Amino acid sequence: MTRVIIIGGGRGGSAILPILLENHDIKIVGLVDRDKDAPAMQMAEKLGIPVSTDLEGSIEKKDFDVVIDVTRNKEEVSDFLRNNLPAHIEILGGACSRIVWDLVTERVRMAEEVKTSLKEYEALYKIGIELASAERSQRVFDIILNSAIDLTGIQAGSIAIFDEKSSILKMVMAKGFSQNFISRSSVWPLRKNGFTANILNSNTPTIIPDISKIDPKDINPILIEEGVKSLIATPLKIHNKILGILYLDDYQPREFKHREIAILNLLATQATIAIEKMYLLERVEYLAITDELTQLYNYRHFFNTLSNEVYRAARYGNPLSLIIMDIDNFKKFNDAHGHLQGNFLLSFMSEIFKKNVRNTDTVARYGGEEFVIISPENNKQDASILAERIRKDVEKFCRPELNKAIPVSVTISMGIASFPDDASNEEGLIQKADEALYKAKQAGKNKVCCA
Repeated sequence: MTRVIIIGGGRGGSAILPILLENHDIKIVGLVDRDKDAPAMQMAEKLGIPVSTDLEGSIEKKDFDVVIDVTRNKEEVSDFLRNNLPAHIEILGGACSRIVWDLVTERVRMAEEVKTSLKEYEALYKIGIELASAERSQRVFDIILNSAIDLTGIQAGSIAIFDEKSSILKMVMAKGFSQNFISRSSVWPLRKNGFTANILNSNTPTIIPDISKIDPKDINPILIEEGVKSLIATPLKIHNKILGILYLDDYQPREFKHREIAILNLLATQATIAIEKMYLLERVEYLAITDELTQLYNYRHFFNTLSNEVYRAARYGNPLSLIIMDIDNFKKFNDAHGHLQGNFLLSFMSEIFKKNVRNTDTVARYGGEEFVIISPENNKQDASILAERIRKDVEKFCRPELNKAIPVSVTISMGIASFPDDASNEEGLIQKADEALYKAKQAGKNKVCCA
C-alpha cells in the first residue's frame, strides 16, 4: 500500500483528497496546511486523517512514500521538501502537481456535469409522467412552460399554437410578462419569410443571444418594448406537422449552453407528443357529444345536461325551461329540393339558434329536423320571449329574397315546458314540451305554444 501525505489544504487538497480515498491501494497518512481552518483540513479531520500546521514536524517521521504538493508557494515548499526528504520518497510538485490538479479538476467538472445531466433527465422523466396524466390541453401547456423555465432558469416564456387554416399563431400560455404584453401578443398572423415563419420551418431552435444586435424589423416591437434582451424559440413539430412554438425570453443578453438547447429539444419532443395526444382526446370527446352536421350538441349530451339542470334547479329552487323546436314541412322541403339542400337548411337554422341564446343555455339537435334549448333560471315567460325571438328570426332570414340558398320560405314551430310548474323531472319536461309543440303544429304552425 502506498502511503501519501498531502501538502496544501485549499482547493487543491479539497479536490484531490476524495479522489485518493477512492483508491484502496493508497493510504493518506497526513494533511498539512498553515491554516487549520482550510477546507481540506476540516474534511480530513472528519475522516480521521491526521492534520498538522507544522510542515517540518510532519515530514520528520518520514512514514510516507509519496508527497503531493498542492500549495501555492510551490518553489518554497518544493525546495524544503527536496532538501529534507530522502531520495526514495516521491515528491509530486511543480509540473507534476499541476498535471494532477488539472486531472482532478477535469474529473470534478465531469462528475458535476454527469450529476447535472442526471438531474435534468430525472426532471424530464417526471415531466413525462405529469404530461401523461394531464387531462386538459391548458394543463399540458402549463406543465411544458413551467418545466422549460425551471430547467433553464430563464425569466419568461410563452407557448403559441399554429392554426394552419388561418395561418395565425395564438398565444395559449405565458409566464413572466406584463398584462399589456400578453393582451397585445395574443394573436398574430404568419408573414411569409418572416421571423416566425423561419422558426416554424426550422427543425432546430432559433437562438438570439442579444436582440439589440439584430435587425429590428425581424423582431416583434412589442418584445423590445417589454424589455426582452434575448430569446430561444423551439418549434413544436410531430411527423412534419407544425403545432406551434415554445418561446423562452430573458430580460438580459444570454448565451444559451449546448446542454440547455439539448434539454429543450427533448422537452419539445415530449411537448409535441402530449399536445397532439390531448388534441386527439379532446376531438374524440367533442365528437362524442356533438352532432356532426349542425355542430350543435347531440341527444346524448342534451339528456345528460337536462338531468343535471333539473337536479340543480330543484336543489336551489330556480326555474328551468325547455324549448322543443321543429322545422315546419321539412319532409316536403327535403323531397322537393333534395337532402343536400335540407342539410344546408339544418346548418343555417343552428346558426340562428346559437346567435340568440345565452352562454348558459344549451342548444342541441334532438333528432331529424327537431331541436331543443335548455334554458336554466328562465321561467316560462322568459322562455317564451326567447322562443318568439328565434321564431321571428327564422321567419325573417329563411326567405328566398334574403337567402338565395333557401328556395322557399321556411318557418318553425316551438313548444315550451317549465320546471317545476309543468313537470318535476326531465322525462316529464320533454313530454310536456312535446305536447306544446304538437299544439303549435295543430294551430297552423309558425307558432310558439306553452304547456
